[in-house]
Amino acid sequence: MPLVSGARRCARRRGARRARARAARPHLDAALRGAVRRAAPPRADRGVNGGVRGERADERPDAGAAGLVSVVLASRNGARYLPAALASLAAQTLGEFEVLLVDDGSTDATPRLLAAFAAARPRARVLRAGGVGPAAARDLAARAAAGAYLAIHDDDDVSAPERLARQRAYLDAHPGTALVGSAADVLDADGRVTGAYPVPLGARAIARALRRAPAFVHGSVMMRRDAYRAAGGYRAPFAVAEDYDLYLRLAAHGALENLPERLYAWRAHPGNTHARRRDEHVFFCALARTLAWERARRGTDSLAAFAAAPSREAFVAGHPLGARLALAWGEGLVREGRVAEARAVLGRALADARLAPAAAAWWALSVPVGWSPRARRARAAAGARG
Repeated sequence: MPLVSGARRCARRRGARRARARAARPHLDAALRGAVRRAAPPRADRGVNGGVRGERADERPDAGAAGLVSVVLASRNGARYLPAALASLAAQTLGEFEVLLVDDGSTDATPRLLAAFAAARPRARVLRAGGVGPAAARDLAARAAAGAYLAIHDDDDVSAPERLARQRAYLDAHPGTALVGSAADVLDADGRVTGAYPVPLGARAIARALRRAPAFVHGSVMMRRDAYRAAGGYRAPFAVAEDYDLYLRLAAHGALENLPERLYAWRAHPGNTHARRRDEHVFFCALARTLAWERARRGTDSLAAFAAAPSREAFVAGHPLGARLALAWGEGLVREGRVAEARAVLGRALADARLAPAAAAWWALSVPVGWSPRARRARAAAGARG
């Protein structure tokens, strides 16, 4: 009998946790759904995977050289893996394409490797940046590009030989699509395939994924240059997650798609941004979602105010958007299992009457069952009886 009642108590706890999670579902969902709905031109014909056939790229302003792909690769001290990345570009089956290589203030062999690659190819060139960061470095190249399409490539990853050709063909066939990515393999530091990097397929799945996190392998994406510029490009205040911020803005300028084929290989190693800057990634993803919520309601966002703030904590504490950002940030920390940090951040959202219910739900999820107020009172009472 005690075992049965204990199981019932566990079931009740699980049910309560699920109820709190439902109550705390991200406050940005409606805004992000609206942003994705606005992606499609009115009454456009749907393509495969939910793609949209709308106005053609050559009917849009500033479409770039028709059909030309411009590859954007930015690197800072990436010499260890750069040869493999450049070799994969040299092996592309697409006939003619442009390559813009950015040396972002490297102190290793990166400048020499980039220069050697560019010297052997008439449509490749090296741009210099002085340690401006990945967002600004990529934007420098994207704005110098001549092509109608921009293909992003990370300096430690590898593209399949047919990647550029397949993605260009897809964008040619689906003129209402602003961006297309692909599934990917996962490589270890030595280049061995260790698994697959799955991505959501189809407009609905991508829209759902974007409410939580980036829905694309960043280095695998190809986008229309005119859509990139209309969306405002990469934004330098995003130290990381600049791709997520871009996707959320691009959704207003066309459909976003993924190809199911693994046309890219993402390298997992201790030196990559994903591993080194995980803490920042949680915050900047929350910032991207919060700014998307703000744009959906006001038509603009507060990124300039964030960039001018002395610290992110100061922005959260003092800006009118701070409580909403604290809620999104706290949610991200709870999902990462960083519960002590989450409780500290959620305090700002708890002080806002409109956000307090959702903040309280996420705060409750951050408290281990054994340390809830009720459990502490029970232990204290047991100690007193003893």
